Amino acid sequence: MNAPNPHAGSRWYGRDFPTLDSISVELTPSHLAAIDDLMARIRAAGTPFGAVTAADFSHPALDADLAAIVAEVRHGRGIVFLRGFPVDRYSVGEMETIFWGIGTHFGRGHSQSAAGDLMGHVADKTAALGGKQSGRGYLSRRLLSPHTDMTETLAMLSLRPAMEGGESVFASAMTIYDIIKAEHPEYLPIYHRGFPYHRRNEQADGVEAITPYDVPVFSEQDGVLSCFYVRDIIDVAMRDLGRSYTDLERAALDFFEEVFARDEVKLELVMQPGEAVFLNNHEVLHGRRTFNDYPEPERKRLLFRLQLQATPTRPVRREMFIYQNKNGGYGIDPQPGKTAAAPEFIVETAPAA
Repeated sequence: MNAPNPHAGSRWYGRDFPTLDSISVELTPSHLAAIDDLMARIRAAGTPFGAVTAADFSHPALDADLAAIVAEVRHGRGIVFLRGFPVDRYSVGEMETIFWGIGTHFGRGHSQSAAGDLMGHVADKTAALGGKQSGRGYLSRRLLSPHTDMTETLAMLSLRPAMEGGESVFASAMTIYDIIKAEHPEYLPIYHRGFPYHRRNEQADGVEAITPYDVPVFSEQDGVLSCFYVRDIIDVAMRDLGRSYTDLERAALDFFEEVFARDEVKLELVMQPGEAVFLNNHEVLHGRRTFNDYPEPERKRLLFRLQLQATPTRPVRREMFIYQNKNGGYGIDPQPGKTAAAPEFIVETAPAA
């Protein structure tokens, strides 16, 4: 399989960005005044954040600049930081509305877990689970290895950083593909075939707990190369299927993560309050360092996460929609009585060959 190169700009190295200036946009006083105006209208109408549409959050001072960011995320480098969100002037609830409103320009927000959360609160919920870490990484404080999310566009906004750690790490999946092809082409058939994925008890009734098909790490659809990778879910699927990795499979997965971690490949930083990032989820991978939090609840680390699907959707293999949602799209449909994945869906050590 020869990988196409439809998005040359998304093939970048972290070393290309000694500062974030070339991939950042600052919200200007004009932008912030527009946000204030839109928020006043939304408050007056009493519209909950999840019901806000792109038309509700349209403003002459915002629309063209947001359209340029959308184009860069979809067709350019696949990553843009948007800085200067007014987190010091609005409540957490109001910031949900603002971030959702900005997100509507990228696509439709969808549920991120069986609990139906349209706005993911990326925060450590270990205490609520009796000291155990959630099976869903965004509700834990643990190290998150390189992965993609179950969406087309991923957006995260920092409201409060951790007391220590919690660095976000990004890398171009297209660059990683090129490096693997050059250094270990024998791994490519493994990536193109893929692995089963565990649905971690967040699937709909009547749907298998583990995908009955392999989900490719790299795949091509209509001439477009895409990446989908979540090692944690592969590991738990292999465990529950009673399968062991072959030596070649384990080497391929380990090498993927080794390339992601190379200093020249990765882009690593602590996201500061009011700083958001928008990612092309099929071309840019992300991860997170473990963190220690402040003891005071009001100071604990908090990021917002949006998972967004555009119309029309990027051409991808159907296997990427691993939850088989009724609407045929990304995310995880709400399931009454179910919550985000429990701690037992963590594999500390993958089964050895």
